Amino acid sequence: MEKNKMVSFSLGGMTFEYDDNKNKINIKKHGISFKSAARIFFDYDRIEYYDEEHSYDEDRYNTIGDTSAGKVVGKSEGVLIGNVDQFIGRGNEILFVVYTERVRIEKNGLKTDVTRLISARLATDFERGLYYGKNY
Repeated sequence: MEKNKMVSFSLGGMTFEYDDNKNKINIKKHGISFKSAARIFFDYDRIEYYDEEHSYDEDRYNTIGDTSAGKVVGKSEGVLIGNVDQFIGRGNEILFVVYTERVRIEKNGLKTDVTRLISARLATDFERGLYYGKNY
């Protein structure tokens, strides 16, 4: 079995990480990369809530947001990650993203807040309704 490879990147001043194998599975299953999904964190109208059902090992959060808010270029250690199309994706999409927050201790001893992406998919019709304020 292949060892988990963690990928880390910065986008809009935030640091994200994800398991590369999980990202590949997510792309096959849902057609959405974690790099593209990270853009919803720049949607100030996004909806976030604690995922009590799946938070037994770590605190997890569910987010519904619009990807059009975060069309910025990301860099990891000063190097552009992929091409801009990886971040822009198919345009304005409402996604449902699961994540957790972690603190990473760097080699120099400094602490970095990291958002670890767990899964991402297109929002269901009900979730889109929540986002647009049509479902309560």
